[in-house]
Amino acid sequence: MKLDGAATATVLNVNETLARFGGDRNLLLEMTAILLEDAPRLARQLQAAILTKNSAAIASQAHALKGLVAGCGGERAAHAAQALEDAGHRGILDHVATQFAKLEDELHSLFNAIYAYRAGSADEKVAVREPHHGLT
Repeated sequence: MKLDGAATATVLNVNETLARFGGDRNLLLEMTAILLEDAPRLARQLQAAILTKNSAAIASQAHALKGLVAGCGGERAAHAAQALEDAGHRGILDHVATQFAKLEDELHSLFNAIYAYRAGSADEKVAVREPHHGLT
């Protein structure tokens, strides 16, 4: 999955995600619950691949994480994961630690946006930046 529009990406795009889900808010809530449960594990696996400089594993783990967050409307996190996936495919690992730090920041923001949405206090396009949630 290639992503477009990194410059205009939001933390959590509720409108587009709900449109893809046929307006089913319950499905979005279920999917975000899965994301909140699975993303930390995937991020840890990606970090392990980075620490061992395993290009194939970086690409694979970043791809899995990208699919999870993109499917739930996490545009900025998906773009950050795409950068790591691309680096893994190219075998150019000079900046993966910095890219992973950006991904962690975006995941934290996404988690906070999801919590806000799930609490019923979110806008259609949430753009928040909140403190660290201990992903890794």
